[in-house]
Amino acid sequence: MDRATLAQKIAWQLQPSWHFRGAAEAAEWSVKDTVKALQALLLADRGAFLQQTLSLAAQQPVDLETLEQLVITLFQEGAVQRVWRAHGTLSKGTRCVFGMIVARAPGASQAVTQRDFRYLQQLHARQPQYCVQPYVDSPSAADLAAFSVQWLESHKELVFEIVRDGGVFFVNATGHHRAFSPDMSRRIWRRIIAILWSYPSLSGVNIQAGDFVGQFRDHAPDDRGDFDLKLTTARDLRPDPGPVARLRDILGYGITASGYLSDGQTPFERQMTEAVFMHRMQAILQRRFRDRAHRLAQHQWTLFKQGIFARQEDHLKEDYVLATYDHLHAELAVEPAWRETCQRWTAYAEAVQSGAVAPSWWFPAPDIPQVLDRLTRHHRFA
Repeated sequence: MDRATLAQKIAWQLQPSWHFRGAAEAAEWSVKDTVKALQALLLADRGAFLQQTLSLAAQQPVDLETLEQLVITLFQEGAVQRVWRAHGTLSKGTRCVFGMIVARAPGASQAVTQRDFRYLQQLHARQPQYCVQPYVDSPSAADLAAFSVQWLESHKELVFEIVRDGGVFFVNATGHHRAFSPDMSRRIWRRIIAILWSYPSLSGVNIQAGDFVGQFRDHAPDDRGDFDLKLTTARDLRPDPGPVARLRDILGYGITASGYLSDGQTPFERQMTEAVFMHRMQAILQRRFRDRAHRLAQHQWTLFKQGIFARQEDHLKEDYVLATYDHLHAELAVEPAWRETCQRWTAYAEAVQSGAVAPSWWFPAPDIPQVLDRLTRHHRFA
């Protein structure tokens, strides 16, 4: 298809960014410049990038002659990349949706985006059920780094929200905001950690930056419905470090409300005074909530006195261990899977105590034998 005809079929919708909270780099491309570069990418080589993308999204060959319209919307802005949603209408009313991940600026943002595509390709080839499918990468000579990717319309971004119920997962999507119960949040944690075990080379995970999206049944009773999680980005890959080092890394991705009260080196003080608690919590909340920070901090203090913070941290310890079991149980029977789980956690505890690996501030190595023993008895693994 010639450039002029294809260009007439592409429409752009630019909306105010709702997610980006950082300061723009001096060399950052404007949205207008980004649109010009993306338009050039889509039109180049008689629409080769677009044709390949549409074929992968439709799961069948697509001729650009059948494309009636392509509407591309600026969906979300992050610190390093912009996310665009493309909605194509083909002849006979067929609908085709895909995403585009685009660098915000030259230099580091370009390199991150190029790696993101390559690394997602490797993860998808290893375990396609746990991550989005990357489609087509921009040519190395392109003005900006970008790639097309599977768009999961019913999946929404997940973050862990500390100001609700002592810490719960939250759907962070305009028009779909939803806080999950503490019990459902435990199920989500357990699934996320099991997925991370499935990608032993993955590094640099940031759950608070939208690394996972989820599909959930709408307000199932007690949040007990089934759900599906997908990893959306792969910031870094490295050689498999082995179970002990991998466990150390995965522990670093955990988030607890109590973490905002800790020095990041030792467990938080569970008998903390109100004065110390309010000073620390209000300072954290001030950046996000400004005038509401004091009232929210007071609510958090009430939860803290009730033991909610300590309970969430204790549950997370159990869920990390059980997620390890879930991962192993996918291939092993109950007893060997639990035996291997205990061996991995015991080896990690011994490595910490010998100084071979750095300790987790929120899951001290001396606690591990007690947690393993409690879970063995409660779930009757032995």
